[in-house]
Amino acid sequence: MQRTFHDDTELDKWLPNGGTYRRRAYACFTLSVGDMNFTPIDEPQPYVQSLEVNRLVGGIERRFKQIAPGHPATEPTRKIAAVVAKSLAAEAILSADRTPKVLVDAHYMAITAPGEPAPEGKHRDGLIAGSAHLIERRNLRKDTGISSIYDGADPENKLAAFELEQPLDSYVFDDERVQHFTSEIQPMASGVQAYRNVLLLGFRRCD
Repeated sequence: MQRTFHDDTELDKWLPNGGTYRRRAYACFTLSVGDMNFTPIDEPQPYVQSLEVNRLVGGIERRFKQIAPGHPATEPTRKIAAVVAKSLAAEAILSADRTPKVLVDAHYMAITAPGEPAPEGKHRDGLIAGSAHLIERRNLRKDTGISSIYDGADPENKLAAFELEQPLDSYVFDDERVQHFTSEIQPMASGVQAYRNVLLLGFRRCD
C-alpha cells in the first residue's frame, strides 16, 4: 500500500494558487450495504462536490489518476473500507433499508511538507460518512498535521483533536453531524523528505 502513494499518484492540478505539495490517486466502489459486498468501478464518473461544502473547487468535475480494480492496492483498500462500513452500519449511519447501495470513494493523498491537508479549512465533504487512515508519516514536526473534529451545528465547538502517528491510525466521522480539519504539516528537519500519506474514504449516496 505504501508504494501506491509514492509510485502511483500524480500532481493534484486542482489545488488553489497552483500549489504543488499534494499528489493523489482515486478509486471508486459500489457497496451493497445489506451483504457488505464491494464492487470496484472500472471507469468512475468525475468526482464532484458542491460549492456549499467545498468553496475552493466545488462544482467542478475533477478527474484524478485512477487506481484500477486490478491494482495491488485495491484489495487492502477494500478491506479497510469494509471495517469502516461495518462500524457505520453498527451505528445505523449506513442501513440496508435507508442506504441499500452507496458509492465508496478512495482518495490516495500524498502531501509533502510544508503542505495543507485541508486547504478549504473546517468543512464537511457532502457525504453520508467518511474516514481517514494514516499510511505513512515521515519527518514531521509533532505540532503539525493535527486533526480536529467540530460540532456541525456549532463549528466553534471543537469536540476532539488528535494526531495520526502510526500506520493505520484512523478516525471515522458522520459527515452530516460534524465538520473536520487537519492543520498544515511542517518538516522536522531540513534536507530530509517530509510527508504525510493518508487514505481517505467517503461513503455517499448513489444518484
